[in-house]
Amino acid sequence: MKISRIAALLPLLLAGAVSAAQDPFYTITEVATSSARGDAKFGPWALSISGDGSTVSALAVKSNWYSYFRMAPSGMDLAHRFRYETACTDIPLSSAACDAYLDNSNYAAQWFADLSSSNADQTYNVIASGVDSDAISANVVAESEGIVTRYGRDDSEVTSVGYVSLSEHKRKAVATIADTSVDVTTGTDYAFASAYDIIPVGTDYLVLGSAGNKKSTAYTNCYSNSSIESNSKYCPGYETQAAFWLVNSAGVKTKQLATSYDTSETTDYPYTASAMKVAYVDGKYVAVGYSATEGDNSKPKNLATFWNLGTLSDGALPAALGSKAIFVSSSDNPGTDEDIDIDNSWAVDINSDGYIVGNRVYRKLVSRNYPTQMFVAKYDAGSQAITSTSIPVSTDGVNSEAAALNNSNQVVGWTDERSVTTQPVYGSVPRLQEAFLYNIKTGSRYAINDLICSSTTSCAQGGKYYYIEYANDILDDGTVLASARRFDNYDDWSTLSNGTNVVVKLAVSASTAFDANGDVPSAYVIDNQLPVFDYGASDSSSGGGSFGFFGLFAMAGAALLGQYRRFVKKGS
Repeated sequence: MKISRIAALLPLLLAGAVSAAQDPFYTITEVATSSARGDAKFGPWALSISGDGSTVSALAVKSNWYSYFRMAPSGMDLAHRFRYETACTDIPLSSAACDAYLDNSNYAAQWFADLSSSNADQTYNVIASGVDSDAISANVVAESEGIVTRYGRDDSEVTSVGYVSLSEHKRKAVATIADTSVDVTTGTDYAFASAYDIIPVGTDYLVLGSAGNKKSTAYTNCYSNSSIESNSKYCPGYETQAAFWLVNSAGVKTKQLATSYDTSETTDYPYTASAMKVAYVDGKYVAVGYSATEGDNSKPKNLATFWNLGTLSDGALPAALGSKAIFVSSSDNPGTDEDIDIDNSWAVDINSDGYIVGNRVYRKLVSRNYPTQMFVAKYDAGSQAITSTSIPVSTDGVNSEAAALNNSNQVVGWTDERSVTTQPVYGSVPRLQEAFLYNIKTGSRYAINDLICSSTTSCAQGGKYYYIEYANDILDDGTVLASARRFDNYDDWSTLSNGTNVVVKLAVSASTAFDANGDVPSAYVIDNQLPVFDYGASDSSSGGGSFGFFGLFAMAGAALLGQYRRFVKKGS
């Protein structure tokens, strides 16, 4: 037996802590793998699961630009400027690290050159069907054919929304209703549009997203084939607003754009806004997302906002839709004052209880990091206002990003791997992410990696080891859709070596359940923390989609940084 394994097991043996085997809380089903991504070279990563659990949308891409912009891979969408307006060179990272992200084949510079010159497919949709059975099949679709960004949550039918990329860098919003594809926009009414949620409203459906038209200066600079360092900030080249459509299988009945929060400052950069999710809260429809506001040095920023849509009982949208900030205090929002802490904020989900989750990016240094941190807000249908906001993060400077919320008040997303709390952004240090499950009502937070073990000595499922990195969607019964890395053996898992990208469905095992408060029973929370954490955790051997930062940061920073290692329990 290896000395490291003896050291890892010794605390358990001394404590007599080896538990009897049981079903894990979450049973893993692979729904898409790196072998099913077509012409894409990176991915797939989870996006959304249908309300009935039968169909999954995942994302795969030709070029890695997510690393350069320090985003989760599933966040790659040209519509969302807050994801890519601040690049690697805008924070104090080493030039070697930034150059590595730019200059390697199929990385950021290649993406920007392809975006500018060819308007060719770079993003692909991996659609897995039969996910609720033993007959899963995957189909790869290019963005010129359509990307499903979100499935509807109604478990009685499968509806979806998304976008189709068109010529001349245009984009149209689309929806699928009753197996019928509907053009929500045409590419001429709004040159650039995307849809991000759909919900039944009587005999119609409410579709929401983003729509707008070309801003000439921004468009020219974005698609000039110039340097990514200087010109990506002008993308997507279109001014957009939060958009709402009432549609049915015959087409669009009515549409409405929301007024942006504050776009009074003249700028060459594009203002952007989008509605992201909608819920029926105490008899009225409420949408959340982000609007546009002024930022430092007159640069547009995105601001977490909500919209009161009313009952929609007359089959019409409100005549005017104002964007209302979720955070009341200006110090909690992006702004022009140099003392303002927040750089961008956006809401990602709302449920029928009126809970809202979203994220904010700091523009000031917090504990040697510029963190993204999730927030929780509460909407009151009586006052039609936000009654409370909170930041459920216990350690300053730690990243945490919410991705989705269900009607059981459970949130999923990702946060820094639990041992990674103090490493600075200086010197090219990456922060590994791991998926979490958070209960708003009780405040309980779980590393999802701790919910996949059958005992304290075995966390393998089907003979494979998994590291759950990003949780992107959650159904009301607690089923989670996540991006993971799969490993053939324990040693590879323990060092995050030779992994394969997989999209997984995590279903609550039949032998257990959440308790009455929506928490995981304590007996099913089994520590599954990485026993060896290495800054150069992932490399090109991990299936061609190594989740961003790790391989290139290792190239750029390993000589300076060395390694950080510690031993804990090891599984058999």
